[in-house]
Amino acid sequence: MNSLWNGYGNVTDRQELKSMANEKADHFLSCASTMHDGLRIQKCAMQLRVYPDRAYGTFTDTWYCKHRHCPICQWRKRLKWRSRMHQLLDSTPEALSGKWVALTLTLRNCHVSDLKDTINEMNGAFRRLSNRAFWKANVLGGIKFVEIDQGASDFQSAHPHFHCLIQVRPSMHQGNNYVTEERWAEEWQGCLKAHFIPRVRARRLTGKDDELRHKILKCVSYPMKPRLHAPHRGWFLSMAEQIKDVNLIQPFGQIRGWFSDLKHQEDCELKRHRNDVRLEQKPTTFQWEAFQGSYQKD
Repeated sequence: MNSLWNGYGNVTDRQELKSMANEKADHFLSCASTMHDGLRIQKCAMQLRVYPDRAYGTFTDTWYCKHRHCPICQWRKRLKWRSRMHQLLDSTPEALSGKWVALTLTLRNCHVSDLKDTINEMNGAFRRLSNRAFWKANVLGGIKFVEIDQGASDFQSAHPHFHCLIQVRPSMHQGNNYVTEERWAEEWQGCLKAHFIPRVRARRLTGKDDELRHKILKCVSYPMKPRLHAPHRGWFLSMAEQIKDVNLIQPFGQIRGWFSDLKHQEDCELKRHRNDVRLEQKPTTFQWEAFQGSYQKD
């Protein structure tokens, strides 16, 4: 069994995630070619084993399907990236003392059936952006997240966009080197080779220590938030097929190197502690009851 650390730690909150997962599973189960996806998500977190732990907080063991469209596993992935970022900020002083920008890059909506090609075009534009002189002079590294929304007015359209957390040189916000939001939009327009000016948002993350840490972690968490309800079935199935092999999270530059170093630094003390808790404590067990739509205590 895998362990879920913190976040959605109580059973009532977990019920919301499980209900959201079942909505997605029902969409997949409606089509013969995706039925296996639906069954996989349906089996996720059927039984919860909750262990009390005063030292690190209550934790839960269960089986996770690890499907990219499962809200339960999406939440777990979100926690994993928050944890990795926590570790990075703890182990790398220059990260927390650096300058950070939350950058959102968009383009016009596309038809959902063109989503994969559109994201490929966006990735190509992002590579061109990272090769521009102003980028090389200012950006040290970061993480790029792909987020996809359903179009607000045309329900057959999709709105793919990038959320980027980037670390920049202090000189980027000084004097003649200052890069405005308008400059970001112009550069992104040129890289997209678009005849329109795309909507771009560039926001400095200010504050010290815990305040800055909170803002950085929020930027990491936001693009991976689980959706409260599944979108329209036809749109959802088409979207899922389009992004099947698309990489949605990509560290780059200096941040990529730092994350690579963290891969070899496992928190052995916490793992040993939780194994001891499992041996010493009897868990409270909950079973998902589909008819009632809730977890019931065994």
